[in-house]
Amino acid sequence: MNMRTMNEQPGETGVNNGAGARLRRNLAAAMICVSASLAAFASLSCQNMNPPPPVPDEASVSRPSGTLGSGDEISVTFSGAPELNTRQKIQPNGKVSLPTIGDVSAAGKTINSLQATLTSLYQPHLQDPAVVVSLVNAAAGVYVSGQVLRPGKVPLDRPMTALEAVMEAGGFTPLANPKQVIVVRNKGGRNERYVLNLNNAFTGSDSSTFYMRPYDVIFVKQSAW
Repeated sequence: MNMRTMNEQPGETGVNNGAGARLRRNLAAAMICVSASLAAFASLSCQNMNPPPPVPDEASVSRPSGTLGSGDEISVTFSGAPELNTRQKIQPNGKVSLPTIGDVSAAGKTINSLQATLTSLYQPHLQDPAVVVSLVNAAAGVYVSGQVLRPGKVPLDRPMTALEAVMEAGGFTPLANPKQVIVVRNKGGRNERYVLNLNNAFTGSDSSTFYMRPYDVIFVKQSAW
């Protein structure tokens, strides 16, 4: 005896089962999308609960850049005795070894004060003891990475802002987000993280500056679009 009801057509059961399977798949996909959205929202909420610290007031104040340190490469030029001209790095002990007068402390001095010291020391030895000291290569620097054209170390040989450091690294790439520039600074053994919007410097909406300190790290984030 055929148990199929008179209203049920052949193949209808397979059609209904296929439609039900598609409905279940669509519901499962929708649940996955909802779960992903909730997870992203939760992550964003957690980030907002832990915002980066505000930019300190001291960051807007430049510091003198003429103080020499170990590892700095200097040039010492004698106008009255060019044969004594020399170019060397300041040793780990903070000294340089110069012709005739030997070791001289250089680290911790400004270029002008070192020039004055050397002129005085060479006074008994040269008719024209005038000495010119110049900084050839600064050991201290900042490190720029992320979406810049030339990532790497930028010598900190003058008071330098974050925007100037990025420009020294070749400037922003087309994928860069100038509104999301991260500066990592070591303070008292802890890394402090600051988020800068350097786009304001181009629009003129913000005249404040962020001056770099030795060994700061700059990371330019990629734009989300």
